[in-house]
Amino acid sequence: MAKRAFIVTGLGYGDEGKGTTVHWLSAKHRAHTVIRTGGPQAYHRVVIKNGREHIHSQFGSGTLSGTATHLSKNMLIDPHGILTEGEALKYQHGIKEVFSMLTIHEDALVITPFHAMANRLRELARGTERYGSVGIGVGETVLDAEAYPKEAIYARDLVHPGLREKLEVIRARKTCELEEILAQVESWPEDVREKGRREISYLKNQDTIQWAVERFGVLAARSTIVDTDYVTQRILGNSGNVVFEQSQGVLLDRWCGFYPYTTKVRTVPETALSILRESKYDGEIKSFGVLRAYFTRHGAGPFVTECSVLTKEFPDATNGNHSWQGPFRVGIFDAVQARYAVESAGGKEAIHGLVITCIDRIAELPAWNIAKSYDMSLRDDDCYFFSRTAGVITGIVVRRDTGNRQQERQEQLGNLLRDCSARVSPYEIPYGGNLEDVIKLCSGVLKEELNVPVSAVSVGPTEKDKIELA
Repeated sequence: MAKRAFIVTGLGYGDEGKGTTVHWLSAKHRAHTVIRTGGPQAYHRVVIKNGREHIHSQFGSGTLSGTATHLSKNMLIDPHGILTEGEALKYQHGIKEVFSMLTIHEDALVITPFHAMANRLRELARGTERYGSVGIGVGETVLDAEAYPKEAIYARDLVHPGLREKLEVIRARKTCELEEILAQVESWPEDVREKGRREISYLKNQDTIQWAVERFGVLAARSTIVDTDYVTQRILGNSGNVVFEQSQGVLLDRWCGFYPYTTKVRTVPETALSILRESKYDGEIKSFGVLRAYFTRHGAGPFVTECSVLTKEFPDATNGNHSWQGPFRVGIFDAVQARYAVESAGGKEAIHGLVITCIDRIAELPAWNIAKSYDMSLRDDDCYFFSRTAGVITGIVVRRDTGNRQQERQEQLGNLLRDCSARVSPYEIPYGGNLEDVIKLCSGVLKEELNVPVSAVSVGPTEKDKIELA
């Protein structure tokens, strides 16, 4: 049997349809394993043809079709979240052996309760200037691991004799780092103050450490912790197909997104490709970029094509006003940022085809509007933008770098995007238009605009609603 690896990458601000795409690929190609990268802040909704659905956070989105999950070394894990999700899959969906279908790389970074508490307290302290964090602690964990590598907790440490001491070190450090915020909590507005008090009580409670030790131990007992040789020989070395499922989108990537409204993990295909290279993978690789037929953003940050009418028109089944992320926002398709995302992801060498979701929703509109360029009246800076004429932005300059200078550049880029407005190009959709005609219209326009072929479209939530294009 042939070997193939499919890579699924979101090219927007998340919520593009990665989960439903992974499920479709897993079912269609009978993938034996979904390999997760990124973090547990994913909320990947899967609806199968019999109507059952599940929101996947850490288990791969092929689980309902019987596909195993591997949490890679490029994945952060939340042990309590994994156990909770696994129980739901076991008892609500009847997947009795769900934990035996789970492997975790020994180098997967572990999020502790204290990272999550620190994350939430920092967000609360920002008041109306929140970044839109999910509140799970991904960023805190990544930055701590970089600054204090010897104190980081990995999957191999879940039952380590020194686990309790490591947790205490993290708790003490977070308490010290948050000293100024802790002193301000009583001056916060009442509703925020209560949330802050609750987080502080957990942070200072010694029982939290005992709870974490016990939960970490349960996960270690129920799952299988593996090394790179296992991944190389038993997962990627096997015949058959695997699907790499990434979290969030390229426009939220640590170094490609618009800081500070970004994640601390990488969301580009390189996270998957590095694993394949390390394993000397010799099968076929097919990489898909996923986008909706319109743009969305959950939480704060620049959103050039945001449209209040579409936000009301297109409510989302699993996204609404989140207590940490904030509101779910909708806008017209942004070809400028889509081109930027494709290039940031590695261009046509890294994105072989597009999967466009929610085609059925735009078929209900009188016209499909897209932004092929922006107006920018305040300035025209060729360090950040490509311009056709003064004040008309046709593209965003990609600079592949890391570190403080890149972060500062991306923050300035985000600020400049706030001064841009979309130049709208409408494509009429005939009243009661045939869905095939809408698919042909969208796929043709996007292939021309993004210079990447549309490989498949989605016209509904299940695997039966996915249509491959020639």
